Amino acid sequence: MSEDKKRILIIDDEVGLRNLLKFRLISFGYDVLVAEDGYAGIEVAKVQAPDVIVLDIMMPYLNGIEVCKKLKSDLKTKEIPIIFLSVLAQKEDIEAGREAGGEFFLTKPYDPQKLDLLIRMALKGEPQPPEMLES
Repeated sequence: MSEDKKRILIIDDEVGLRNLLKFRLISFGYDVLVAEDGYAGIEVAKVQAPDVIVLDIMMPYLNGIEVCKKLKSDLKTKEIPIIFLSVLAQKEDIEAGREAGGEFFLTKPYDPQKLDLLIRMALKGEPQPPEMLES
């Protein structure tokens, strides 16, 4: 992986979505890491130290909210911005994601350009504008 490219970790149990997302992010110029579940995602994040994590909420074994809490409580991973990408879009889902430490929220199906914008905002340390919470 090249040094100047930013690394994005995708944690999602849906293989089709994960592959499409990986392809899109590579086309935007990112290096992409993938994990098929929360446990694998936590390990990849600790070892690879990605610049941003794109995290699904509804996953077997360990859901995205729990993954986020574990990542944010670990010194190695707590500073990595997390973008929740989920079909769960109710106000309480977004609040649960924020309480767990997630900085950004995007609903599936998603606009690839909007995801790229959120990643660039996360890399700069900018907050997500409230109007971007609308899908």
